Amino acid sequence: MSEQDLVKPASMRQLAYIKRLSTELGECEVEVSEEMSSIEASRVISGLIEKTGKNGAASGRIKVNEPRLGVTMKECFRLWSALGRDVLGDRRSAFIREVISTYELFTEIAEHLEKGTCDAIEHGSEGAMEAGSAA
Repeated sequence: MSEQDLVKPASMRQLAYIKRLSTELGECEVEVSEEMSSIEASRVISGLIEKTGKNGAASGRIKVNEPRLGVTMKECFRLWSALGRDVLGDRRSAFIREVISTYELFTEIAEHLEKGTCDAIEHGSEGAMEAGSAA
């Protein structure tokens, strides 16, 4: 038995995923062949996912952390309601922008926590925090 006989071929699912990712990215040079091994297919998929971005969304859409978004909307709504602002009427667009901005801030904070870069932020933003409190 040769080494080629022991190699597992790529699954139809892997091949279809490669085709889909390469189409989304506009990658014409990716050759998909039924003779491709599962290991080769995995490498191609990994490379394509890296090109699509951090979360695998080639279309430019971000992956939403739904619990974080829920907390963000709840807190923004609570604040706006306490201030007597109408989130459903004339100020609807402003509310949506504030929720998105707050969500992005919460996400940035979470990313810094995951990377362990909180100390750098704390030391780097002390001046900005002092300037903000003086205003």
